[in-house]
Amino acid sequence: MQAYAVSYSKYMIAASMVLYTFLAYVALPSGKDVRRTCETLQRLCLGVFTVNAYLTMAILAGDEYIFTFGILQLLIVLGASVLYRTLYKSANMLMINNIMMLLSIGLVMITRINQAKAQKQLLISLAGMVFLMVIPLLRGKFDSLRKGTYFYGILGIAALGAVLLLGAITNGSKISFTIAGMTFQPSEFVKLLFLLFIASALCEENSKSHLAILTAAALAHVGILVLSRDLGSALIFFVIYLALLFLSTGNWNILAGGLLLGLITAVICFFLFSHVRVRVQVFLDPWTSIDGNGYQITQALFALSFGGLFGAGLFGAGLMQGMPSSIPFVESDFIFAAIVEEMGILFGICLVLLCLNIFTDFLLLAGSYSNKFYRLYTFGTAIAFIFQAFLTIGGEVKFIPLTGVTLPLVSYGGSSVLATFIMFGIVGSIFLLQEERLERFRQRYESEHSAADRSKLYEDAVRARETGGYRNNSDQGSADQDFYKDFKGVPIYDPTKDYENMNRFDV
Repeated sequence: MQAYAVSYSKYMIAASMVLYTFLAYVALPSGKDVRRTCETLQRLCLGVFTVNAYLTMAILAGDEYIFTFGILQLLIVLGASVLYRTLYKSANMLMINNIMMLLSIGLVMITRINQAKAQKQLLISLAGMVFLMVIPLLRGKFDSLRKGTYFYGILGIAALGAVLLLGAITNGSKISFTIAGMTFQPSEFVKLLFLLFIASALCEENSKSHLAILTAAALAHVGILVLSRDLGSALIFFVIYLALLFLSTGNWNILAGGLLLGLITAVICFFLFSHVRVRVQVFLDPWTSIDGNGYQITQALFALSFGGLFGAGLFGAGLMQGMPSSIPFVESDFIFAAIVEEMGILFGICLVLLCLNIFTDFLLLAGSYSNKFYRLYTFGTAIAFIFQAFLTIGGEVKFIPLTGVTLPLVSYGGSSVLATFIMFGIVGSIFLLQEERLERFRQRYESEHSAADRSKLYEDAVRARETGGYRNNSDQGSADQDFYKDFKGVPIYDPTKDYENMNRFDV
């Protein structure tokens, strides 16, 4: 068994991830039948990955509890996926499966590093799944979400201000509260409020005075985060606002001006904050301070280079064969490096492609919505997710300076996981509203098309009588009676109306 764990399980882990990612991209442009087939196969891949990963760790660690925990995790994850499909027949299961796969990958690696933290992560994820199930039940009230513009903005600024004044300092930044032994990072939840705030504000009007007030409020969010030295979150908030503003107005000057403002702000922060200068210096040359400030990133680079194609070494020894714990804060800040070290570069590439798959899926959904509020929210969620993933992975591979943000659903961090579940739950609910809207359209179209066919038959019958086509009036009377019985209360199809333009029916 130990020989299997060391020699063969790594190939099963890699193969299941490659196949899962392939199916995600096959499902993306496909119809319902193909998607459902891919959905079933994806669950199978997730199961193969989870069982192999936990079985390997249990065998090599000599701890049966690890495998028991893995089976429990698998039952929860697959159970949640099946339950969501059962409750909501027209659900976007590609999104749900991708959520569960990213979560499973993170839990596997966190278990490898720290079992106690993995247990906490699973409990918080379970709470997130409850939100994921419950939020769609409220979708009938979603129209009222666009009415809370000022409430979202004021609550978000107040929450960030409270952290600035009263929050605990973590690694030089005020980003969290600790209540009853539990630590919360409010900026993760304020991100959700910020998305609702910007989406609801921009769906109303785009006058210069309105945009000036909105920009001031958005910069207030960003400014408080900068003062709290939570620069990674500040950057995410700024990019979300700039992207949504550009989508709403289509003004390239706004985009160029925003990017210039961001560049100027980055230069100011470089001279204003010492830890920013340290991160930039470490980014440029970590090797001169390998025993000091550059230790974390150099260890991550060693881990990435040690991973090989299938994980942990030149020939890929796999899980439990690396040294991820040598990286400080690895489970929260450097989870991607740990994954590549023990599961391989191939697995890491698939993880990046999976993040891009979620992003592309959300963009396609956003583009299909006629409701501007829903379109802006879905697009904003896509930007928030992919940009945060870029900051995390880009920092770990030394493509950009480190920012200290988590990889959504993968890194250890309860606030991030819970907030992401809620954000995605709203996206899933909007998708359900869209599907229900299309189903109403299909039913209306079929009814009106049928009415048109019967109307033509009636007109033919009338024309036949007028030209002597009926032998007697009783035949015509029978035709009239059948027609009026069929058409009672049914609107007559009007071919001059643009029934094929589904976007004119708003959610």
